[in-house]
Amino acid sequence: MLSRKVSTARAGNEIASCRQVSSDSHQSTNRGGVRGFMALRQLLLGALLLVVVACDPVTGTGSGTPPDPSQYLKVDSQTRSAVVTLIAGYPASDYQFNYDGYGNGQLVLRVPVGWTMTVQCANRSTVNQSCAVVADGHATEPLQPDWSTPNPQKGLNPGESASFEFAPQGPGSYRIASLVAGSEASGMWLTLEVVAAGKPGVATAW
Repeated sequence: MLSRKVSTARAGNEIASCRQVSSDSHQSTNRGGVRGFMALRQLLLGALLLVVVACDPVTGTGSGTPPDPSQYLKVDSQTRSAVVTLIAGYPASDYQFNYDGYGNGQLVLRVPVGWTMTVQCANRSTVNQSCAVVADGHATEPLQPDWSTPNPQKGLNPGESASFEFAPQGPGSYRIASLVAGSEASGMWLTLEVVAAGKPGVATAW
């Protein structure tokens, strides 16, 4: 029997596709140059505001390149277990219905039979999202009752995170998707392939 390990908490902003800009801390000591310095400062602040508007990692909007998905998978061969982190609404594009920057099944997670997977789901989207192992695109419930974040139809609030475990017992093709109404149809799902042997892996379908 699988033990359900679920935690909901406010998620931090440790992952972002936007660079932070630090301002120069030097101050002008020349009284005659104060007016020019202030004008330059205003110009720089205006430019910085434009950057912030164009790239907002908190809400999951802004342009960027999806990251290497392998960095979100940790494998322990001795215990035959692995942990995958799925960030809903990753700030890699203007379209926030994605996991780790990839939507519409472009992200492929392969799990061998008999391994235990922990899914860490963090919602960076501006709307509720969830993570659930489902049979296909028509499913409205998880494949097993415990194979999802809490209340997957309602989903996690923006900024919340939760985790769950699943251990597949037979090969097959499935999905991990958000069961919040309209999310999966909008692209909020990844491909889950359960294979007979090997090690867990995650890659893109491109």
